[in-house]
Amino acid sequence: MVAPEGWRVHRLSAWAELRSAPVIGTVAMLVGGLSYSIFGSVLVHGGPLRLSAPSDLWGLAGSASALVHGQFSHIYIHNGALTSPPALEFLLAPVIYVGQLLGLTPHLHPSGEPLRLWFLLGPSAILIGSSSLFAVDAIARSWLITGRERMTLAMVGGLAVANVLVGWGHPEDCVSLALVLWAALDLDRKGMEGGRRAAWLLGVAIAFQPLAILGVAPIMARLGWRRSLGLSYRLVLPSLLVLIPSLATEVHRTLFVLIRQPFQPRYVSSTPLSHWAPSLGPGVAGGGPTRLLATALGAGLCLVVCHKRHDLATVLAMMALAFFLRVLLETEMNWYYLWPVAALCLLLARRTRARYALCAAAAVAGMVLGNHRVHEIALWWPALMASTLCMLLTVFLPVRPGSAIECDGMQVPTGSGLQHE
Repeated sequence: MVAPEGWRVHRLSAWAELRSAPVIGTVAMLVGGLSYSIFGSVLVHGGPLRLSAPSDLWGLAGSASALVHGQFSHIYIHNGALTSPPALEFLLAPVIYVGQLLGLTPHLHPSGEPLRLWFLLGPSAILIGSSSLFAVDAIARSWLITGRERMTLAMVGGLAVANVLVGWGHPEDCVSLALVLWAALDLDRKGMEGGRRAAWLLGVAIAFQPLAILGVAPIMARLGWRRSLGLSYRLVLPSLLVLIPSLATEVHRTLFVLIRQPFQPRYVSSTPLSHWAPSLGPGVAGGGPTRLLATALGAGLCLVVCHKRHDLATVLAMMALAFFLRVLLETEMNWYYLWPVAALCLLLARRTRARYALCAAAAVAGMVLGNHRVHEIALWWPALMASTLCMLLTVFLPVRPGSAIECDGMQVPTGSGLQHE
């Protein structure tokens, strides 16, 4: 029996999608990330074989375990890794439940790390975090970037994402940025009609990581303040829904963590503003005030620019600048704070090969610097900021003016980020 021609075309299209850049990048992260967790300690430090897994992810899994067992007052624990609304914990709860059914761990305590569970938790975190690769690739497709260039973008971006997931254990940052990018793309494609869906996507992004608030102003600026105000409940509702269990059982601790943003200075790197962080107790400081200031500055700057220029490239560039302002005003430093800047700059730097190579080199240099915990900042912090500024310059320095580019029979405007030298 001969298959219909249309079916064969559909099958070929499905195979092409299977081989697409973000899928290959995700597979590479799964293989490389799990291999590093098993053999990384031997290769880096020597000695016996020992499984390495990020402590922050175990803390987030502990909060998810509290959800599974109905211990809602333990979602936010003292000096825990969770300082955002617990959308990721709701996503991880089925993973923890399946792990317990399989006998990988009878119960996950915040201070314990049942390493057998890592072989379920690790791949799940990588698959969740890989959403950012698909979001970046969706924008690259909309700009008609070639398959080979998208593959390069997925490989370099996948290295950074793997560092966020396997090195630091924060898939919620990846999911949040992915949702922000999809919101920006949806509004760019559909114009004013895409406002409702974009607002929902941004609201869910904030429920994963409030860092997504920095994407609200540049994306929603084109809608005007009246229409944006009418959609504002969509930005808030997802966070309120996931916060109901903890607010109902431990409202004081929940609000304390969300507003004060506590951290332990000895476990993070220092910045020039570290001494400005208010003390919240012995060995605990708060990052809330400077983050609020950075959010206000970034949002104001984005509103001024994106109200008049709301093409997708400008929106993403201003978003990268807002993320950088947040990092610049931080009272603590972990490399995954820089990751959204790297992800956006790598995408926008595709305008020229030279800029992309420079941006990729700066991203890798920043990753090497940022993966160390440093308290003597005399040389380290300026070098880290210099690598981040280098990425931003590949986006904001003007390119040689030119006309529209013909790509696959279509005229692509020079403002879309596809200029070639």
